[in-house]
Amino acid sequence: MCFCLIFMAFSAISASAQTKHQRYLDYIERYKKVALQTERDFGVPASITLAQGLLESYVGQSKMALEANNHFGIKAYHWKGEVYGGCDSLKQVGYRKYGAPEDSFLDHAQFLKGPRYSILYQFDVYDYRSWAQGLRDCGYAEDVNYPDKLIRIIEQYELYAINGGKRMDGSMPVQASIDNDDTAPSKDRWHHRKRRNQASEPVAQQQTSSQEEPQQTFTPLRQGLVPASSDND
Repeated sequence: MCFCLIFMAFSAISASAQTKHQRYLDYIERYKKVALQTERDFGVPASITLAQGLLESYVGQSKMALEANNHFGIKAYHWKGEVYGGCDSLKQVGYRKYGAPEDSFLDHAQFLKGPRYSILYQFDVYDYRSWAQGLRDCGYAEDVNYPDKLIRIIEQYELYAINGGKRMDGSMPVQASIDNDDTAPSKDRWHHRKRRNQASEPVAQQQTSSQEEPQQTFTPLRQGLVPASSDND
């Protein structure tokens, strides 16, 4: 009797942990097409793109996502378009504002083609675990738990299957994305990261992107999902 109760309790907890929330499913359904396009055009795994969008935009419900169509917290460095937030007098850099959420997805993929993230492309598009860890290693986010958060989202919502991939064996070690030499990013380089006490900046807490990249060409989406080229150094 006791064993049965324990088993039932464990089963209930496991089922609860794997519950798929409808708003997550709606977000995935809406943006999986553009995520797959950016994978084809730029090589960024669709599973990673969707997981980042879900995490950083609070499932599309953050103030920045709703008011600026910015789902990835990309700041307005090297940006000639409209800026959201920020304060010139306090030298606070604002965030890029887009005409449509899909533009944010395309710009995010182009942003990841910058030289800082070039080492990520040694990983297969199905290796979402190495991509998740590699983003953190390259300085994309300051949250030490960022890779685990992405992986949990990908596996709970089976985002690995979006491009025909399979769930990875969690016991397998994540591939090292950066060697232990002087090319590894120094924390001092990420001086542009959002500070937690900057309450005046829009939300995207602890997941803000590193933005000190060479200027990149951004081609907004207008008539459907139009492939765009990236002109990077």
